[in-house]
Amino acid sequence: MEGVATSNRDDIGVSKPPRETASLDCQEAFQQIAKRCVRLIRRNRKPAIAGDAEAIHAMRIELTRLRAAVLFFAPMTNDVAASSIDKKLHWLNAALGTARDHDVTMSYARRKRYRSWAKGSRRSLLRSQGRSHRRLARKLDSARYSRLMVELNHWISNGSWLRDAQSPSYERIDDYSEGRLREWRKEIRRDGQHLRTLRPKPLHRFRIRCKRFRYIVAALQALKVPLARKELMFCEVARKAHGALGDLRDLKRLRKAGHGRPPGYRMRKRNLLREAGRPFRRSQAGRIHPKPAGGMG
Repeated sequence: MEGVATSNRDDIGVSKPPRETASLDCQEAFQQIAKRCVRLIRRNRKPAIAGDAEAIHAMRIELTRLRAAVLFFAPMTNDVAASSIDKKLHWLNAALGTARDHDVTMSYARRKRYRSWAKGSRRSLLRSQGRSHRRLARKLDSARYSRLMVELNHWISNGSWLRDAQSPSYERIDDYSEGRLREWRKEIRRDGQHLRTLRPKPLHRFRIRCKRFRYIVAALQALKVPLARKELMFCEVARKAHGALGDLRDLKRLRKAGHGRPPGYRMRKRNLLREAGRPFRRSQAGRIHPKPAGGMG
């Protein structure tokens, strides 16, 4: 079985040597980010079809990074084909997400803390995990998936968005990212300060915004785009909130998959919500220190 791809070789056409970051414009930055995501999605496809949980996870992360990049550069990439592309990416994301969710639930059920509680549900959890892997394998091996990859590659390299004279295609990436990150940061901070009052759907959207912020910061860092200290500091805030809310989502899913509440459910739920909101309170006092915005789950 193939391992999870980590190679830097670009499988999408013939790539040019990367230009210096100082001279990168938005078009080139987006294409470099998007092509890398697509390359890693494609390279993890075969092990994901074989049921490799890490490959499924890697595909989902790269797909989320790609969708975050499309949204981040939306003033430039929002052409006629963008809506169609996003719907097709949503189809793939749903398939990967379902399989990944079952993998995570099964992983929780094996933990010492939940092992006895989940004993009666283990067989049904394994069957559900197997079904989700088989459904995903059929989709990754389908003509629909192949068409999506061809269409996506064409859109990234030759889409009509490249010919829109009104878009910020030729704006320097460091100038563009400064303003765009500021917009995203303000939206996240606004809701983060009222986290405990958010209903489930707004809370879910908030978690996704935190994840996108992290992924974009990591992508810009990979391109060596200079980022302000405040963006790196806020990336750590988003990382902590995203992690705690992701754990909370997994815990709720475990409860639905089993029989009744898992051990310590109420306290753990309350602590995770508190943990998710704490970075926003701390950031006001300037006590968060930046860390590398690397690997994310």
